[in-house]
Amino acid sequence: MPKVYFGTNRKPNRKHRPDDFASGFSEDGLANLRFGMAEVSGDDYEKFDLYLAPEKLKVDYERKIKGASGSILGSQNVFNRVRDKMLHHQRDTVVFVHGYNVSFAEALACAARLKQNFSTANNGPGINVVLFSWPSDGSMMPYIAYGNDRQDAAASGPAFARGLLKLADFLRGSTPEEACRHQLHLVAHSMGNYVLRHTVQEYVKQSSGRPVRLFDQVFMMAADEDDDAFELDYKLKPLPRLAKRVNVYFNNNDRAMAVSDKTKGNPDRLGDDGPRVPRGIPGKVSLIDVTPVVAGMVQHSYFLDNQRVIDDMKQALSGVASDAIPGRDYVHETNRYRMK
Repeated sequence: MPKVYFGTNRKPNRKHRPDDFASGFSEDGLANLRFGMAEVSGDDYEKFDLYLAPEKLKVDYERKIKGASGSILGSQNVFNRVRDKMLHHQRDTVVFVHGYNVSFAEALACAARLKQNFSTANNGPGINVVLFSWPSDGSMMPYIAYGNDRQDAAASGPAFARGLLKLADFLRGSTPEEACRHQLHLVAHSMGNYVLRHTVQEYVKQSSGRPVRLFDQVFMMAADEDDDAFELDYKLKPLPRLAKRVNVYFNNNDRAMAVSDKTKGNPDRLGDDGPRVPRGIPGKVSLIDVTPVVAGMVQHSYFLDNQRVIDDMKQALSGVASDAIPGRDYVHETNRYRMK
């Protein structure tokens, strides 16, 4: 039963003792975050038990998360659990940002699957997964949902930046004994990369133009982002400064990009064929073309459903150099690795 930690700026389904989150923003503001933990179960990870960290801990939450006591912030409670796993269980932590048209329950299911997929990385100790769930519509009308979600994704950038800054500061610790020696990574899928753009902009602004590195590995999966994003300061040009390596995975046959084409009027997406100027990107950005190994119904969700892609990500997560990961050919003309 995978355990997923989360932070969300979604509206809870009820004020007292909520057990789900809706598609709208928190009534306390766009940047307001609630933190908690979910135990996810079911053959398709469709079931979950939610434990929301209140600002003042209640008896039932203390019983579920052992060792918690006193009156502390919900974020501190969850971050304590994450840091404990990193310090005492030798685990890295992956922050996951989902894509568009995803409900809170679906986001938890994706996070749980990601945790299971990475369970054998880093020589076996597994990983922590911290989900950031922004108020995507989860609508049955994708073309309408896309426009709504794009606005909500942009508005969620400050909330995600706030949560990341709090997490990073907490993991660094106030003493050498509290500092984590294991790595923090990021996986952003689809429109989650548009959330990431606005997060990066907010983080740079709060850092007075001198941001420190947050992540070891960043994985941009099927990014619904402009193909010139690495060229422009107001898009994702600052991102490589925040990571040891940025891994951009894309698929020429990704049909989900067609939704973006029709609603935004721009067919040139990072998740379709990589950057517009592939030889003009920073050296720490690796481009991975998964087109030869992805087909059928997993053309957009290949980071969860395609074992070849999952194995490739695990190699990168474990720190294997881009040119040493098996199953890749380097294409000099387009400065990319092509999976085979």
